[in-house]
Amino acid sequence: MRTLISFAAAAALLACSPPAAPDRADAPSPTPPAPQQTACNAVTPDASRQVAVQAPLAAAAAVSDLRGGAIAPGVYDLVSATRVDAATGWQGTRAVALAVTEAPNGVVTFDWAGAATSGETDRWTATFSEIPQARLNYTCGRMGEVDAAFVVQGEELRLRLPDGANGALDLVFDRR
Repeated sequence: MRTLISFAAAAALLACSPPAAPDRADAPSPTPPAPQQTACNAVTPDASRQVAVQAPLAAAAAVSDLRGGAIAPGVYDLVSATRVDAATGWQGTRAVALAVTEAPNGVVTFDWAGAATSGETDRWTATFSEIPQARLNYTCGRMGEVDAAFVVQGEELRLRLPDGANGALDLVFDRR
């Protein structure tokens, strides 16, 4: 009789115990969430126009005098990118489109979209001001304000933006 009571007590304890944890090797690993992309704008780069960042210019004086001009609203495609000083730039190639708009109140906005060959797209939006000096104030996708330099010659826009701690990128765009 004692054996029967001991067996019944053991069975009751087993029935009340939580189930054994699954073996970690058999358990499926949780899927990490996909990276979130901020949709700052709807600009689409022309994937056939991939541009690699070139080595620093030997004659930096050729691009040091960027005196501004009137930037016509429209979409511009990147045709070249060159490091100035210790800029980092990007790896591989990238297609970039820059949409320039001007609001009725005179505020100029730059919408940037850059796509790597993998299809990953980098987007940002900034307001552009020339007074008292050329500056970008990022409003989406990046933060802060940066000094800029630019020159417009016909349908070409040359824009110099800070990149990395001690450099800049000299970016040349053609208007579509």
